[in-house]
Amino acid sequence: MEEKVTLFSDITPQEQELMRSCLGVREVTFQNNETIMEYSSVMNKIGLIEEGQALLYCCDEDGDQYMIDELNQGSVFGEPFLLPEDSHHYYVCAKKMTRIMFIDYAHVIKRCEKACRHHSQMVSNLLQMTALQSRQKTNRIFVLSRTTTQKKIMAYLNGLAGEQGSRDIRLPMTYTTMAQYLGVDRSAMMRELKNLSEQKVIIKEGRNIRLQGNL
Repeated sequence: MEEKVTLFSDITPQEQELMRSCLGVREVTFQNNETIMEYSSVMNKIGLIEEGQALLYCCDEDGDQYMIDELNQGSVFGEPFLLPEDSHHYYVCAKKMTRIMFIDYAHVIKRCEKACRHHSQMVSNLLQMTALQSRQKTNRIFVLSRTTTQKKIMAYLNGLAGEQGSRDIRLPMTYTTMAQYLGVDRSAMMRELKNLSEQKVIIKEGRNIRLQGNL
């Protein structure tokens, strides 16, 4: 399993404190269902989830809403990670009490006067995280392109097994959120999970799933 890169990987807590002033950092706490950020066509800021959980939504020109991604502690979001289409509305909503660190994007890409090592390290981390999110979006496109609900489920579970480095996986989201993520009806998804269990392809206990084999 790959080591997870965060915005502050290889940056000490002392260095993080020194960076707060030059990065224009501000911290805000949001309550459940409160909108954290609405995307614009300008790269204004980056958000880092310090505590809590949020969801990234897209609302299309017909007013239909889709859940695009689940954001947990350590996740980053903002225009640099998603180039919004003019016809779509993107926003991040808190799923419970969530504390966010906002960083001005201009301060991130602008070389600070002291040319400090930790600033360069953060830019490197940001590039790696952007590449990772691009790969994750490619993987999701693969999952959504499967022709049946069962195939979508198995593609998603196999992807999680790869990420977690084990065939014993823990779902990172609720089944309701998983159905939204896969773009399928929740009842139909639960029926297919039951079928997969009966076929002994998986063993399911709550949100813990063991992959027994392939279809």
